[in-house]
Parts: sequence; structure tokens; C-alpha cells
Amino acid sequence: MRSLEVMQAAGMSIPSGIDPNKLDAVYGYALEGVPNCGLAIATQKLIKGDYAGNPDILLGMIPKPPILAALAKAESRLAREDLARKREIAATLTHQPPEIDRSPEVMARVRARLNQFKQEHAASKAAAGGIVVQKSMSPERAEELARILALPDARSVSAEQMAYRRKIEMDLDAVEPIDEERAA
Repeated sequence: MRSLEVMQAAGMSIPSGIDPNKLDAVYGYALEGVPNCGLAIATQKLIKGDYAGNPDILLGMIPKPPILAALAKAESRLAREDLARKREIAATLTHQPPEIDRSPEVMARVRARLNQFKQEHAASKAAAGGIVVQKSMSPERAEELARILALPDARSVSAEQMAYRRKIEMDLDAVEPIDEERAA
């Protein structure tokens, strides 16, 4: 129990009610399974007086076994969370994207699916007489898109975003205004 020896060497006294001959056994039982990093941090903070506001801890006294165990567990939790964050950052920085499977079997499936799509598209185009009919836009959708276009642009707008904006503008221009007399 290095931590107890360090606290005693720092002038902290043993709590009343604990037999000094059974000190190692009592504290050993309470601190069983508690990570050493948490116990070391809690010991340092106790000696420095960092727990002065805690009513369960008296300055100059070694905390009772359950209190010391709780302090050590709390400190180890913080250390473990910090370690987990650092591991996640390291994993993110060293992450390699999965390699694309370009095996002959996969490529054959892709070609077959592409040919099927081309045939279906050609059949639907032929059924429509070679004319691709675009669905008309509902007035509600047109109004929503017009409101979106009226919003100010962000500081940096990508070429893809500008192209999408132009497409929306062309779609809105293609929408025929509803004649209110005909609608009534």
C-alpha cells in the first residue's frame, strides 16, 4: 500500500477506529479492483489539499477506506475517459478506408446490373415514344424552393452547390404559373 505510506509520510494520520495492524488488510480490501492510476491521482490530490471542499474528507487525515476507494474510482474514470478519447483520435487519424473489391466476380455483377438498367431505361424511353416526361412540380414545392433561393448564400459556396441552385432556378422557370381564374 504505497499510497498509505506516502500519505503517512506527508503527515496525514490514520482515521480513528481502524487498527494500525490491520491497516493494509482493510484498505487492501476496499481498494481491490481499483485502478492504480486513480489511486495515485487521489493520493496526490489528498496531499495537496485539493479535496478541501468535500465534507467527507478531513484535512490532515487519511480518508476512510470506502471514501478513498470512491475517490480513486472517480479519478480513474476521468483518466480512462481521457485515454479512450485519445485512442479514438489515434484510430481516426490512422484509419485506412477499406479497399474496394474489384474482383472479377464483383465486376461481372456490376456490369450485369448496369446492362439491366440500360435495358430498362431504353424500354421505358421507347414506351414513352422517345420523350422523357418530367413530372410537374407542385405549387407547394415551387413555393418552398423559391423561399430557399431567397435566403442569403453561405460565405463559401461550392461549384456543386451553385450548379444545384441553377438547376432549381431552371425548374422553377419551367413551372407554369397557376392562373387563379382557371383554378377557381
